[in-house]
Amino acid sequence: LCKIKFHPEGEHVVTTSADRSWRMWDVRTGECLILQDGHFRECYGVGFQPDGSLVSTTDFGGVTNVWDLRTGRKVQHFQGHSKRVLCCEWSGNGFEVATAGDDGTVKIWDMRQRKLQATIPAHSGLISGMKFSPSSEFLATSSYDGKVKLFSTRSWNVIRTLEGHTGQVTGVDISADEKEILSSGFDKTFKTWR
Repeated sequence: LCKIKFHPEGEHVVTTSADRSWRMWDVRTGECLILQDGHFRECYGVGFQPDGSLVSTTDFGGVTNVWDLRTGRKVQHFQGHSKRVLCCEWSGNGFEVATAGDDGTVKIWDMRQRKLQATIPAHSGLISGMKFSPSSEFLATSSYDGKVKLFSTRSWNVIRTLEGHTGQVTGVDISADEKEILSSGFDKTFKTWR
C-alpha cells in the first residue's frame, strides 16, 4: 500500500496501491466497500472533497482521477504533470483540487470548469506533501529541496518560505487555528513554525 486517508466522516478509509488500484474500507468491520482499478500506473496520492462525496487519486503516470463515492464511478480525469503525482488536496471551497509531485509544480484544477486553473512553479525538487489551511486562505507545500512554502490561494504567489531542515522535507501540516505549521524531514526532526 502507498497511502491511507480517513474519509471526512471518519467511518471509512481509502488506501492506494502500487497494483494500480484504490479501495475504500469500513474502519469497524475491515470490509472492502469499493475497489477501483482505473489507473494505468501505480496509484499513490489520495484526497477527499470536504463533504466526502468525491475522492481524488493520483498515479505515477502524471494522472489525477476524481471519483464519485456515491456511485463508484470516475467523474473527472486530469493530466498535466510531466512526472509522478504524489499528493492531492482539496480546498475547503470543494471545487479546487491541488496536485503535486516529482516535477516540482503544484497544479490547481477547477472542478466546476473541469480544467487547469493554475500551474505554480513551487519547488526545485520533488513535492512530498501539501495541505490547505482550514480557512483555505493558503496552501502549504513541503519538498525534497529542503523548503516549506506557503502560497496565497487568491494569487498563488509565495507568502513565505520556511527553511531550517538540513535535508529533504517529507511532510507538512497546519494546526486548526492556523497559528502553527509542522514539517518533518529526513534530518530526523520535525519543526514547528509560527
